Amino acid sequence: LEDAAFFYAEDQKTSVVEYVAKLKKVMLHDKIGTLFEKMQRVGYLTAALADQLGFAAQSKQQLARAAQIYKFDLVTGMVGEFAELQGVMGEKYALLQGEDPLVAAAIREHYLPIEAGGKLPQTKVGALLALADKLDSITSFFAAGMIPSGSNDPYALRRQAAGLVRIALAFNWPVSITGLQQLTAQLAQKHPELYQKIKPAHQAELTSFLMDRMQQQLENNKFDFDVIATVTATPQNPLIGIVHAAKILQHHRNDPDFKETIEAASRVLRLLLKVDQAQLTQVDPALFENESEKELEQAVTTLKPIQNLQQLYQQLQTLQKPIAEYFDQTMIMTKDLRIRNNRLAQLKQLAALFEPFGDLTLLNVK
Repeated sequence: LEDAAFFYAEDQKTSVVEYVAKLKKVMLHDKIGTLFEKMQRVGYLTAALADQLGFAAQSKQQLARAAQIYKFDLVTGMVGEFAELQGVMGEKYALLQGEDPLVAAAIREHYLPIEAGGKLPQTKVGALLALADKLDSITSFFAAGMIPSGSNDPYALRRQAAGLVRIALAFNWPVSITGLQQLTAQLAQKHPELYQKIKPAHQAELTSFLMDRMQQQLENNKFDFDVIATVTATPQNPLIGIVHAAKILQHHRNDPDFKETIEAASRVLRLLLKVDQAQLTQVDPALFENESEKELEQAVTTLKPIQNLQQLYQQLQTLQKPIAEYFDQTMIMTKDLRIRNNRLAQLKQLAALFEPFGDLTLLNVK
């Protein structure tokens, strides 16, 4: 206790700004850079994400300030002696030096959750700082080639990835794995000085790693294995949307028409897998040769504006018959290249409607 009292008193003789300056000489990892550089990257991440998520001006200011200083307590005497107090002392010292209470709280909360299933940040500012900090850590170590394998995970990247997923879901933020990776890549181009050692790399492995944590989250909530595989096949979908899709598929899978609905969609998706979709652009109704083509086009274009995934599923149910008739009456892979590509473009347009549910071909409907 005497040691703690000593460090507590000594630490207050140094300002937050002076502590932050010391972080310029503290290496996070020799392949990644300093803690100060990490805070700069996280600052850019939080600013971009706050814009995307529609944060108010005051929250953006609090985030910006938190990102400027949130690691400062790592170079205090107290945390140097009692490492388990990282974040805790940051909050206390920040308040003592007159920082905004939400900024101070974010300093403590950015470490959360500290264990599997542990407590999450409670403030929006703290939660976004935590998400951005974890995203930067994960992408930095992957870019530097330090990828967890087997039980080897010295930098606790699995725990950080699970925390990132849980935070995004808890706050209903419409962020996707693909979107987060693209944002990091964009920032790396804008600020090469901060990413010179860790240019985004191993992107496929990173996508798989993060989606594995999403799968684990769904497993913890007792979704069927094939439902989980289906909805996590599209990392471009928002994480919260993936959960909603899983709930809808799980709920409807015992419906009398579930098998027919999924099989109709799967037939479209499987056919498209066999062709190069890059050249499939606009659908030209002038090239239609039978009524089923016209009816399918009308069924797709007259769908009501989608408000949510439940409505989308209900509308997909109505497409069973037009899809069945289309395949009965239409030779998709005709020799006439213009007509073939027009029909494939029509199916591509249809497949886009299924995308929010993932890869429906992975559902077991036997």
